[in-house]
Amino acid sequence: MYQALTAAFVAFLFALSFYWSSFSRQRKVSLMGYTGKHNLSSVQSPLQPSSPTPKKDVEEGTPELLRTASQLVRFDYQSVKPIPYRPFLSQHHLSIGISKCTKEDWIQIDRQYLDRVTERKKNLETYPDTCHAINSNFGANAITELFEKIVDHLPARFPTMFALDAGKCVFQNRVTGVQYNLEECRNEPRQMLRLLAENVEEDFYLMCPDNEGVFVMQGFVSCFTNSFFAPGKLGLSMKDIHGPVPDLENKIGKGINHSMKSMRGGSMVQRMGAKLTKSPMQWSLQFCGPDLFRTGGNNFYPDPGQDVDDLSEPQDLDACYLRVERQSLVRLPDTKAIVFCVRHYITPLEEIKREGNGQHLADAVQSMPEKLGYYKRRPFWQRDVERFLRA
Repeated sequence: MYQALTAAFVAFLFALSFYWSSFSRQRKVSLMGYTGKHNLSSVQSPLQPSSPTPKKDVEEGTPELLRTASQLVRFDYQSVKPIPYRPFLSQHHLSIGISKCTKEDWIQIDRQYLDRVTERKKNLETYPDTCHAINSNFGANAITELFEKIVDHLPARFPTMFALDAGKCVFQNRVTGVQYNLEECRNEPRQMLRLLAENVEEDFYLMCPDNEGVFVMQGFVSCFTNSFFAPGKLGLSMKDIHGPVPDLENKIGKGINHSMKSMRGGSMVQRMGAKLTKSPMQWSLQFCGPDLFRTGGNNFYPDPGQDVDDLSEPQDLDACYLRVERQSLVRLPDTKAIVFCVRHYITPLEEIKREGNGQHLADAVQSMPEKLGYYKRRPFWQRDVERFLRA
């Protein structure tokens, strides 16, 4: 049931391997994610200030994570629309999609913030062990390092939403009204993870190098999981986490581990991925409502010779959403852990059609490779979805 790391996550690793090998040869890598009909790299994030990164930091070669992000002094999260990522407009299902990430774009906040963190807190209370965990003491140092970086970053970037006292003992969320005793949090890694889970929309997966330099998952926050049962992956390497994902089986392994080790401490990269269905893949449709917590895997592997032409099932298209993942990856400078940060966006299928992208999405569904289509259960929903999008 819970077979593997989300394929979008796996594709990110493969893309990362290509990115770093290309970067070493000074080849240009383009971002294959799109916003509307524009290349994502040419669209400024609504959270990004008009002023560029301070030149001094760039000249001194300060790692991105160690910079102080530009401050949004009058930031009003309620006026910020979710970024309309539309990765399906790319012509490649397994595209590179890697670019550098600025600290300003690391944690993203929009008008859905309060609803989303409220949903995350509910998930934490209902499914505590599924939403956050640590693998014994192995991940404690990495969790502490990530915790301190985010606790410092949020008030510095979003002072209208977060506050940190001078002694760094009390952290306040001005939106939810909750205050946290940081000294109590620092004594318990799960409490540090819980603070992160309750205050940002991003999920975090911490991959820590073992004594042999192999990256192993040692902790996570997974409040908005999508067909990825994180507790079952604790203590596993990337090779062991990976499962039967079409077109990727032969692209994971030593090369990925080497690429992660090659990341400079404090460096940050990002990638777009999208989902349509409950099955994990680079993009699919999410059915049965907008809730973001989905642990059930439902991939489809037809038997040899099985007729897949009559598997269509009626779909409630009013409850169908495009689910998009924005993924960033950070190398912590002290513990050398790699942190995968995943933020989720969902858009009703009706809205995709209304904005004029219905035909594009239908084309992307139709052009999906056969094995990938089976994996994403396309035979069960393609008929109704394509008919709706093309009407």
